[in-house]
Amino acid sequence: MKTKPIMLLIALGLLLCAPPAIAQLVIPSDGSDGAFAPDGSVTNLVIDLSLATDGVWSQDNSANAGNGVYDPDKWAVVFKYSSVNIPAGVTVSFKNHRSRAPVVWLVQGDVNISGVVDLAGKKGVIGVESLIPTEPGPGGFRGGAGGPQGAGAGLGPGSHGMGQYQSLYGNPQILPLIGGSGSPAPGGDQSGNSGGGAILIASSSSVTIVGSILANDRYSGRGGAASGGAVRIVASQVLGNGEINCLQDGRVRIEANALAASVRTYPETIAVPPASPPIIWPPEVAPTIRIVMIAEATVPVDPTAPLVSSADIAIQKDTPAVIILETLNFPIEGVVQVRAAQKWGGYQWVNATYASGNQAQALWRATNTFVKGYTTLQARATAP
Repeated sequence: MKTKPIMLLIALGLLLCAPPAIAQLVIPSDGSDGAFAPDGSVTNLVIDLSLATDGVWSQDNSANAGNGVYDPDKWAVVFKYSSVNIPAGVTVSFKNHRSRAPVVWLVQGDVNISGVVDLAGKKGVIGVESLIPTEPGPGGFRGGAGGPQGAGAGLGPGSHGMGQYQSLYGNPQILPLIGGSGSPAPGGDQSGNSGGGAILIASSSSVTIVGSILANDRYSGRGGAASGGAVRIVASQVLGNGEINCLQDGRVRIEANALAASVRTYPETIAVPPASPPIIWPPEVAPTIRIVMIAEATVPVDPTAPLVSSADIAIQKDTPAVIILETLNFPIEGVVQVRAAQKWGGYQWVNATYASGNQAQALWRATNTFVKGYTTLQARATAP
């Protein structure tokens, strides 16, 4: 009589210890960029994001296979791979798109990273090259330029004017996908450090990391620290004993049914189950903000802030200029601000006032006096 309950408990224990079945996810990838599988003959492979086709992320990219699609509406360079296999000894890095948009890999099959995927920010430089703001990882923000005209402000919503980035921003879901802020130039002929980039890797099955994914700031103690970027992984399971590095104060998010304890993440994170179907982009009703007009000039739909030889808008006066912003799906009780950062100088946050509209669509008005030279504007909306 006593043996039957014991046998039942043992059977029940075996049932509870059985590993759950790992279901494949439905990732919206047609595989039209082919299989990404460097053969190891080139140990430092640079993906030139400027070669991406301009279009809609979901379009068939067979005619430009391997180069991705830049979707300005999503602000992302999207690759729809059939599979990804980066061997040990191979480092994959990126040359920025003109928009400096982040990278999205939508993969039909497995992703295996035994080498390095490098989206880290760059160190500031000394000399003539410091006259140009330091390029970030894709999706990140530039470090301030330095030279005889002054020390430039770092770019990005978290950049500070006193030697380093200021604060953590974005959200734990990393929606939208956004990288790290740059640091200001420390003075003299040295530029500031740039922010780490941002990448989404979504696989229908497994992501195995034996090597590393880097979106850190590469701060070396010289000049101010920039901020780390963001890595988001969506997969049925994440395996391996490699690392994901988004320090300092970047973000890591793993959406998977299983995460190997041997995968190291900086900052530390845990896995959360992916949605069904997985969420790739922010929902259509997500709050958004953009600058639509400056000094009566219409802002380009996809501005790039080149800061060298040309500008998105030329301001022909040194008196106060009106900046018009548009919010969608945002409460009119919220706070709307514009960050005006000089290429050769500091920055300031300018508060905007509500002008018209409602939560679905509203216009806001700010005023700024622009100094001679380049200024970069970035908008921010904070809900109450």
